[in-house]
Amino acid sequence: MERGRAVVVRAVDVAIPADAIEGGDAALGAFVAGALRDAGIRADRATWTVSRDRVAFKRIAIPAADSHELPGMVRLAMLREAAVGADAAIDFSLGGADAADCWAVAVPAAEMASLRAIAGAARIAIDRVAPRTCGTAHLLAALSVDGASVAAIDLAGDSAELVVAAASGLRATRGASIADPSLEASATEARRSWTGFRLQQPDEQPASAVVIGAASTAAAVADSLGADLGVPTSALGSHPAVRCDVDPGAAWPLVGLLLESPRSASRIDLASPRRTPDLAARRRMRAYAAVALIALAYSVGWTVGRKDRSSIESRRADLREKAEGALAEHRAFKRDELRARHLDAWSAAQPTWLDSMLYLTSFAPDPSRIVLAGWNGQSMGDEVELAKDGSMRLPAGARIALDAEAADRSTADALREALVSKRDFTVRSTSTEGKAGRRLPVALELVIDAPDGPPVEQPAKASVSRRGGAR
Repeated sequence: MERGRAVVVRAVDVAIPADAIEGGDAALGAFVAGALRDAGIRADRATWTVSRDRVAFKRIAIPAADSHELPGMVRLAMLREAAVGADAAIDFSLGGADAADCWAVAVPAAEMASLRAIAGAARIAIDRVAPRTCGTAHLLAALSVDGASVAAIDLAGDSAELVVAAASGLRATRGASIADPSLEASATEARRSWTGFRLQQPDEQPASAVVIGAASTAAAVADSLGADLGVPTSALGSHPAVRCDVDPGAAWPLVGLLLESPRSASRIDLASPRRTPDLAARRRMRAYAAVALIALAYSVGWTVGRKDRSSIESRRADLREKAEGALAEHRAFKRDELRARHLDAWSAAQPTWLDSMLYLTSFAPDPSRIVLAGWNGQSMGDEVELAKDGSMRLPAGARIALDAEAADRSTADALREALVSKRDFTVRSTSTEGKAGRRLPVALELVIDAPDGPPVEQPAKASVSRRGGAR
């Protein structure tokens, strides 16, 4: 480091030979030590990275809670949602675009044991273990302009990862393995990851994109992706927080990890993850402190006098008992309050199915030539959400399956077009072309997705909804 900037003096990027892979952790450790020695790099301690395809990344909504409760809450959520083993190393980062969210990372215990064995064989102590994603996100945060997000395609060996981040923190990450890591395969996987990201997060539009990897590969992939991504795309060759005597190439994410402050709330370290405090140990320490205080008071009292010793000890014990009782009562009240609000949110959900059915049937161009054969409404919310303001609610999204029969194809098409032209919901046709109805010749099957709840008649709006029309 030099005046707050990282300085890249040497970098080495070598392929691991097959005999080192087949030889196990000891052979890999010996290979790492030899590669660093040949490159003139000497290290007693090092930051180790884990590729995206070897970790489980999960964005978790966390309720308001005491800070010492967060590690346990995140671990339970990862064990339930990410299907990782109970012995996995789990850490998380706080902050970001949404203060109610955190990014949790889990690595299997076998993977961590293998990494420690490799480090031991290479005789390099582990200073920190973190995903490459975190280093890439830290680099992108410095490249963000006016709060806009920046995307990165990280090509590391036989894997490719898409990372989207802004000054506020990590926004999205997608990773996949590449069976044959050729230039064409890397570009194809990058396009696939970009498409998946845009479908899942259509409102997130990065201002630019960079490609991380070996210089020749990164430049070629950037040229190949430029027209497909729709944003300015280039190979990452420099950074405002880094001085490069040599091109870091695929080591850029490692540089980003080294730039992270050890005190940062977003810093992830799988070698020393955040853990739930040992409350029993805290109680023992408080008891030890109390004993020491009593001993000090006894020695002072023995010197000065013993008149007030009994009253002081009695008051100390009484205050401590009241404080512990008040804390337990507060936590019990908080749990009961959250349970009650959770039940109230479920009870308050009353979809307007009948009003919605009357509203949708009004779209028929000629009611005398259309018969409503079937109606099926389904609420899409299966979990109560906790909003930023602390309120709980059930998501209003609804899905309606509508079956109708028309006297002719033009009447069926007119009904479909009338529904599709409405911008407050999304319409999908599921019927087979030419399918006949039971009463009228033409059968029509439609699925209506309404993210704001069952559609009902509303006043005209001044602007068009951002959800768009039919798909």
